[in-house]
Amino acid sequence: MNRKLNPVLILAILFGLIMLVGLPWYIFSVLNKHSRSSGQSDAIVYLLNGKPVLATVIKDFNANSVSSGNGVDHVSGTSRYYARAIDLETGKRLWNIKLNAENDKGQDWGDAFLLTQSEKYLFFLRNELYVVSKEDGKVVARNKDLKDIQDKLMKESGTFPFVMTNYSYEHSLHAIIIKGADGLAYQLDVNTLKSKPDPQIDVARYFFTKQSEFRKTMHESYGEQLVTFTEDNSLQFAFINDNDYQTLQNEGRLPYATQPRRSLYTAAVSLPLTALKKTSNEIYLFGGFLRAVPQDSILYSREDKDFHNCHGEFRVREDMNQRPPMRLPNGGFVILHRASIAQDAPILLTAVAPDGKKLWHTVTGASEINKVLIAKDHLLILTGTAANTNDEVNDLLNISLADGKMKTYNFKEEKYN
Repeated sequence: MNRKLNPVLILAILFGLIMLVGLPWYIFSVLNKHSRSSGQSDAIVYLLNGKPVLATVIKDFNANSVSSGNGVDHVSGTSRYYARAIDLETGKRLWNIKLNAENDKGQDWGDAFLLTQSEKYLFFLRNELYVVSKEDGKVVARNKDLKDIQDKLMKESGTFPFVMTNYSYEHSLHAIIIKGADGLAYQLDVNTLKSKPDPQIDVARYFFTKQSEFRKTMHESYGEQLVTFTEDNSLQFAFINDNDYQTLQNEGRLPYATQPRRSLYTAAVSLPLTALKKTSNEIYLFGGFLRAVPQDSILYSREDKDFHNCHGEFRVREDMNQRPPMRLPNGGFVILHRASIAQDAPILLTAVAPDGKKLWHTVTGASEINKVLIAKDHLLILTGTAANTNDEVNDLLNISLADGKMKTYNFKEEKYN
């Protein structure tokens, strides 16, 4: 009798052990798969003792339940936000600060923002200001520490990058502009942390305009990084295809948007556009020069008399402002293009000399661009996914401008792969 039960007992014990160990492991695996840690496209680069540092908001989302219905996973969980500095050479944390200020309803709710930097400070926002030392990550001031305007400060429950209504950075004044509870605007000097009222600012109009500008700056795409027609002191450059070239020769103009298959054409600035010649037989799918960082200047004004008759016709639909391209230290350019015409095709980078000669080539593996930064002699590309609409970034591509060698930092794993 007992002998017959032994196999059953053994199976029961094994099943119990599997349930005891395996079920928690399975639950942990499922929740971990749906949890994520990401940076944001408002990240900033600065130098600390000569070494490049990336400062960003980190959003940690921890899933606590997952259910499925109609083939769709429904995930619920909690998010926590941190101000973090990362050594770009090693990928190691330099410091990490939890941003946990409550909103005006006493709730730990709302997204976080990195507003700007000064020589000594970084300015984060989550329901209130966090002024952080760039050197050691110490919180220098929060709302309660800004004594002159403490009673004027309101809480800010924002959603990145779409809603931020009470705080903004004004570059021309080197100040954080604050909408006071009394309806006046106040300046907070980013170097001295001294404040003063600014009655000249119409707060309603000002913050409406600044919100639109901020949203556009943070919410970018692959197409918005392209420069498809430009010139330097001696050469003009265009990304067009053979059919475009024939149209140019026959009609003296181009259609509004060029086709996906593009080659690089050049001509002397002194020559007409019809003199453009192909530099090589290389095809750059959806190609264009990577635009300059920072993107402050516009090469061609819409008021130029020939803008819509010539320059404007070389634009792809996203390339609206004809900003200048990024230049390599040797005077070359970086061409941004894709591996195929698929919407989520990997992004490729090809560096070329001014005469079109290839210098290096890199396959990034990323399908979308959230932001481009420069750190010394390295190109930094913050990437998410094509489906990402909240501008969280999963990876940082760190690319040498000298030879195109790339290493990828993953925000969830907190290391270079």
